Amino acid sequence: MNKKTRTLLITVISFVVLIVVASVAYNALRENTPSVAFTPQVAALPPQPAQAPSTTNQPGTEPSAGQETAAPEQSGSAEPAETGSEEPKMPNLPFYTLDGKEILFEDIREGKPVVINYFASWCPPCREELPHFQRAFDAYGDRISFIFLNAMDGQRETKATLETFVKQTNFTGPIYTDEGLFGYVFQTNSLPTTVFVNADGTLANGYLGYVSESVLIENLEALLTQE
Repeated sequence: MNKKTRTLLITVISFVVLIVVASVAYNALRENTPSVAFTPQVAALPPQPAQAPSTTNQPGTEPSAGQETAAPEQSGSAEPAETGSEEPKMPNLPFYTLDGKEILFEDIREGKPVVINYFASWCPPCREELPHFQRAFDAYGDRISFIFLNAMDGQRETKATLETFVKQTNFTGPIYTDEGLFGYVFQTNSLPTTVFVNADGTLANGYLGYVSESVLIENLEALLTQE
């Protein structure tokens, strides 16, 4: 091996070693970076628009003079958030499966503790933390309900971009969407946002931005001790 070839080989090996060391150092630093905790506070839900009474009469019938026609009941509406409570509870928000089926928060959690991860496929810290959320779902999914709430806005995030992301990453966690109520009641537009809910429905803890795997596991274990 001539001197030029040997020098080139040493340079390439040094570069590869540098990349590996930098990657290990970055991962270690990322894992030890403090997560930004916040105390979840639930804002009052926005007023629901009243449905106009039907003006269509049944065949052969007419409303009596001065009689009011009752508006149809709304199904699947979220329960009002509790106010004035020292321990605010997670409101019974409506979520939607990716095939468009509405399901309420209480029907998802089934009396178990819950972790809600608000994410988007285009969000770098979301993509970075989802692998250990996937591992947590695999390990704790029988004792804790997981809600992976996608911030689908029809522009940066669509059903197509989300489906592509799921296929590329082999993500198997349960994914839902909403109509913006989660961001509204928690007054957050931060992606990701993670909220932990105790088994009794009270809010336990929350984080804005990336959550390390160690912090995630610590909070999941804390939820189980509150049962």
